[in-house]
Amino acid sequence: MPNPLQNRPVVITIAGFDPSGGAGILADIKTFEALGVYGLAAATSNTFQIDSEFFGVDWIEQKKLHYQIGTLFAKYCPTHVKIGLIKDFKSMERVVRLLKKLNPAVQIVWDPIIKSSSGFCFHKEQQIIQTKILGQLSLITPNWTEAMTLWAGGLPQIMDMSEHCPVLIKGGHRPDHYGSDLLLDKRVSTELPGNHFGGRSKHGTGCVLSAAIIAHLARGNYLEDACRKAKNYTEQFILSNNLNLGYHYRNEQAN
Repeated sequence: MPNPLQNRPVVITIAGFDPSGGAGILADIKTFEALGVYGLAAATSNTFQIDSEFFGVDWIEQKKLHYQIGTLFAKYCPTHVKIGLIKDFKSMERVVRLLKKLNPAVQIVWDPIIKSSSGFCFHKEQQIIQTKILGQLSLITPNWTEAMTLWAGGLPQIMDMSEHCPVLIKGGHRPDHYGSDLLLDKRVSTELPGNHFGGRSKHGTGCVLSAAIIAHLARGNYLEDACRKAKNYTEQFILSNNLNLGYHYRNEQAN
């Protein structure tokens, strides 16, 4: 079935609902719109939070989540998906299998969220899911702390794993080159330099970055270019105001 929204690529975000609008599916949809792709969303959870504090999460049961996803695929034929906050790695595996069943060629970016910026821990697992599942992803975007948690062997282990799936380690928590991201793809590492904003930060920057990457991939960019453009968009988002909640400005030069 052809895409009924022919003027724009269609992208789905599968993530949590943040009522503050700073992170999760609302932040993703804002990013998609700014970058010229049409955003759809399937909610994995309802969270109870504001931009500075996290109170709790209510997970949406698997059957209902899969129903959301299947309904969207049946109508809109998306080719690109972002996965954000999800209950556990087993749920992640099931969602990936469903996505590949619905569209074997779908590209998936996974932004693993282990702990909220305010310290709320979502997952007890300390190890990454099976390489077989990772091989079906187009990119994983952990921050430095998440990467060191998911892969106990550190950078050497991540480098080996990049043979199966590229990894973009976000530099916001990086001890050696703060703000610079590291893209690992097929055992090749590429530094993506960033700027230091003197302590200025925003709620939801990780969500915005991964959403911007999948948007640029949907628009036909190669992976490294998509990561660079997404980083630039995220830095503009950080500089958009002096608040903890950022503004999204339409990017007329999205390609």
